[in-house]
Amino acid sequence: MQNEDSSVLNELLDIILSSVRTKNYTAVIGRIIKLAASTCAAEAGFFYNCNDDKFLNLEYSFNNKLNFDRIGSDNNIYSQGLYLPESRSKETKSAAEISALNNEVINLPAIYNVPELDNSFFANYDSLNNYNSIALLSFPLTNSKGYVIGVVQLINPKDAKGKNISFTKDMIEYIQEICGLAVLILENRKLSEDYGQLLESFIEVLARAIDAKSPYTGAHCQRVPVIARMLATAAVQEENGPLKDFEMSNDDWYALNIASWLHDCGKVTTPEYIVDKATKLETIYNRIHEIRCRFEILRRDAHIDYLKKRLANTASVETLQAEFVAKVKELEDEFALIARCNTGDTPLSDDDIKAMERISQKRFIRYFSRLKGISWAERDHISDKNAADNPGYENLLQNREDHLSEQYNRGELYNLKVRNGTINKEEREKINEHIVVTIDMLKALPFPKELANVVEYAGAHHERVDGKGYPNGLTGDQMSVPAKIMAIADIFEALTANDRPYKEPKKLSQVLTIMREMKNNGHIDPDLYEVFIRSGIYKDYAGQYIDPSQIDDIIPEDYL
Repeated sequence: MQNEDSSVLNELLDIILSSVRTKNYTAVIGRIIKLAASTCAAEAGFFYNCNDDKFLNLEYSFNNKLNFDRIGSDNNIYSQGLYLPESRSKETKSAAEISALNNEVINLPAIYNVPELDNSFFANYDSLNNYNSIALLSFPLTNSKGYVIGVVQLINPKDAKGKNISFTKDMIEYIQEICGLAVLILENRKLSEDYGQLLESFIEVLARAIDAKSPYTGAHCQRVPVIARMLATAAVQEENGPLKDFEMSNDDWYALNIASWLHDCGKVTTPEYIVDKATKLETIYNRIHEIRCRFEILRRDAHIDYLKKRLANTASVETLQAEFVAKVKELEDEFALIARCNTGDTPLSDDDIKAMERISQKRFIRYFSRLKGISWAERDHISDKNAADNPGYENLLQNREDHLSEQYNRGELYNLKVRNGTINKEEREKINEHIVVTIDMLKALPFPKELANVVEYAGAHHERVDGKGYPNGLTGDQMSVPAKIMAIADIFEALTANDRPYKEPKKLSQVLTIMREMKNNGHIDPDLYEVFIRSGIYKDYAGQYIDPSQIDDIIPEDYL
């Protein structure tokens, strides 16, 4: 051996330390192979990676005589990759294929003197480089489970005088011992990649499960990452203004991607009938039908009263008919008001509230028991069971004690009086709770140091720059740029979605008008919003993900 053991050991130690500091595994493996080659003064060498798809890919090559190293795709001029399942059926195989398929060491004093081998690779290599490959050592790298994970080949060893020689048994054993370090590095890389893929796959599965939990949330968790990535890219590219110095490291990008996928993971605890609540009276079903039936009863009562008066001749036919028609018209108008207020499409006025309170005082006779067909838990919420069991008068719109269940209030008038949207105070608190649950879930995960920002990015998408958001009331100064990016991405996806039961799909111009107001009233970051508009992210996203019927003409300056 031409190199002293101590110098080889020192070099191995340095390689081990460098492997800890870098993620460029191929370059580290290249150093190991060149070190192994130096022990026998081999002129050239190759490293093939064998992946799970059974492809044998040439990832590294060097030639000391010609003074070059090639990494990755630069080696495609020699080999495009070998698919080992196909190689099995070939009559003539290359040395690399035999080493990989048979876990075999091949030692040839003269490559071209073995006609049963496919030497087209070396013929091509020699022709391209004006080189002469003579002696070859080809051996597999096997992991702790005995699987071939790579192939190393060395060419043209020399003696102390620089004369071509063949690989000896001692040389081969020493070379294989040194290349054992490459096995450890390859296994470490494989484990790292596998765990990374497992984490990302688990995250995507969880996000898709949250979307699938409700037929109305569509692909929210899958689309927010798209918008977040687009806006972050535009922000990084800013050359002027407040964001000109904003940069993101590879770890920041990875953390943002993970956070955007997981930002709503807490929704696994939010009941579907709240997430899907399309109308104010909806729980598991829309209770407007119960109230409609009561109006039907009152109309029928009015018709019966009219017929009784006709039989009794209490007034003229014309008078009684006019009285009946007026009564029906009043009921129709009142039900129309209740039905309109139930949808939550428009904010309620004070007059709407007063009208519903007046309508709620109308009464009808209930003849059937309210205690039958209910659970014991529901029965326990009724204090006056005698009144509930016997016939009696009840209000047209009701807030009953049995409407109170745990933290929820399902009172009919209580829910109908919600001024904006369909969600009442208690349900809103439950929805907001998903952020706290998200943060708690993410804090419980042992994220590596480079993903330490995932919790902050994901947990801040309902914060406001004016400090009026939740759950922590953070101000813009207390939030990172990626966290504020998440807030805008979440809002834009929700506003443009056409699958929400509580709102009709909005035109793009309507969405941007709402977001402009949010920018003006301290809801979202104004600098990022300006980037969002000027860069045309809204337009690029709309072209891919928004229904064409929602896209209208936009003049960007109108929304700045």
